[in-house]
Amino acid sequence: MSTNSNISEEIKSKVVLSDVIQKYVSWDSRKTNSTKGVYWACCPFHNEKTASFTVDNLKKTYHCFGCNASGDVYQFLMDIENINFPEALSKMANHCGVKLPEKGHFDPVENQKREILYKINFEASNFFIKELNKEENKYKYDYLKQRGLTVENINFFKIGYTKGGGHLISYLQSCGYNKRQISEAGLIIENDKGDYFERFRDRIIFPITDTTDRVIAFGGRDLSGKAQAKYLNSPETKLFQKKSVIYNFYNARKSLISDRPLIVTEGYFDTVALAINGYESSVATMGTSLSVEQINRLWQISNQPLLCYDGDLAGKNAAIRVIELIFPILKPGFSMNFLFLPDSMDPDDLLKNNGPKALDVLISNSVSLIDLFWNNFMNILDYGTPEDRAKIESHMLSVISKITNAEVKRHYKYEIINKLNAYWKSKSFESNKIFFTSNKVKLPSKELITKSNKNIIGNSISKGEALYISTIIKYPELVGEYLEEIVSIKLKNDRSMLLNKKIIDYIISNKINNQQASLVLNHIKEIGFSSLLKEIYEFDLEKIYDFLNTRQDLLKVSLKFKNVLSEINKYHLVSELEDAKLNYSNSPTEENGRKLEELKQMIQKIRSNANITPSHNQENKKGFDKWYEENKSRLQKKDHI
Repeated sequence: MSTNSNISEEIKSKVVLSDVIQKYVSWDSRKTNSTKGVYWACCPFHNEKTASFTVDNLKKTYHCFGCNASGDVYQFLMDIENINFPEALSKMANHCGVKLPEKGHFDPVENQKREILYKINFEASNFFIKELNKEENKYKYDYLKQRGLTVENINFFKIGYTKGGGHLISYLQSCGYNKRQISEAGLIIENDKGDYFERFRDRIIFPITDTTDRVIAFGGRDLSGKAQAKYLNSPETKLFQKKSVIYNFYNARKSLISDRPLIVTEGYFDTVALAINGYESSVATMGTSLSVEQINRLWQISNQPLLCYDGDLAGKNAAIRVIELIFPILKPGFSMNFLFLPDSMDPDDLLKNNGPKALDVLISNSVSLIDLFWNNFMNILDYGTPEDRAKIESHMLSVISKITNAEVKRHYKYEIINKLNAYWKSKSFESNKIFFTSNKVKLPSKELITKSNKNIIGNSISKGEALYISTIIKYPELVGEYLEEIVSIKLKNDRSMLLNKKIIDYIISNKINNQQASLVLNHIKEIGFSSLLKEIYEFDLEKIYDFLNTRQDLLKVSLKFKNVLSEINKYHLVSELEDAKLNYSNSPTEENGRKLEELKQMIQKIRSNANITPSHNQENKKGFDKWYEENKSRLQKKDHI
């Protein structure tokens, strides 16, 4: 085979496509027909509940009927691991045992120089390890143990130590390398007098490896307390360009599992601390700055890395800078989440003082990229006037316009515009002006408009929502019975929605029954929702609803729970009704009147079927009817003016 095309076809002919793809998916046993070489699974490129992704081993192709992703083994690897074709080809060549021909522009001299640097770094790493294990440096070893590292941890990460003083130079020269070569490896520096001295002196040494686990550079942690920089990296070399390298990449890629995120920290010790506490899929960017190249590297391991930053202003500013970097390269299925640590704490401090559970709480409450983007604008800008709100929208859409992928850009615009519209409505900007300043018609009172919200505590959770959450905590088996209704339910805010999702996921994944209800309650507290739980308790619902006070027959509770769900739906219909009243006030057309009447009838239907509805509903109904009848004729006259 003489051409790349022939080589790629030879490799593809030897590949069993399902064997390559199976580590990224779980096959659907009902639809899969392995005897015919046809496999089905949920698509790894988009979220779905039913299997629409199929692999055909005979045709050597895959196709998703949901998102239309399709191609051969090379296309799959390029998309799933964010690599280019040569990398995918090389990966499959190794998989099949096929030797690729050398590149047409292969430079043997340059390749030899790189190999020498690899060997120098390998020898230097061995030297640093031996230095750490010397009896005279025992107190350096003890320092690592005080940081929580065991002998196994130290050996696994190949951590070493160097005192300096020329010993490394002498050792590498004894291995056959000259000072110029050692300097090109970034290990020694030449001063103005032509003398060489070691870059790393009195430092704990962390070897930095490439994607194949070969040492390409080093990072040193100062122990003297006198150095200007606590951490020092190797300079840029033929092997090491910091902006494209991720510390612990090789180990993290091997150890990543589905129920653990890829955690991205700033430094070596942060990553090591996480790894030895059970978060093996952790890496470091070796500083607060993050590059586009590093983002693409992270996406080769995980399509949703979790960036870990300090909770102080510097950490938050570093997270905001990521938005500028990542938006232009966003693509379907790939993004970032953000975790902010308590002030003055790094991951090592958090784990030592509070344990892994505290970190799990922070992970479960991590911030998505779009939420970080949203909060950045909504927290720093004024939005009191239409001009202010237009300015915010203009700024946000301007940043979104930098997204080059058309589909991602479209969804970001859709999401942000919807959130803005809902946010302005929640602040009642326009309705306040119309309802309370017009003298032309008698409009509904402030009390009537806000009546549906009078049971809100701290503008956070409604009484109906508190009743709903309390009920599924007390009777977890209801989740399975009403799963379709529950997963589509809409609660008042993102925090309540997140809690609802966490409860459902926990109950389903652990098959919790009613006798194990206390486990659900403990789980809610463990994952950081104690404050929201406290708000729910403040309603004192057990005194009002007997099925929360004492456990009752599930069949009886099920009928009552159906009404609880109806109350949630009614709550959102009431909000729609207020909007419809506003529209009718502005424009009393036949269409707006029909919409108003439809919503009114839907709410009345829910109320007539409910048997645990709070007594103030009838007052709401009567108040609205009175307003509507009093103003109907006037509003219609207004329409004819």
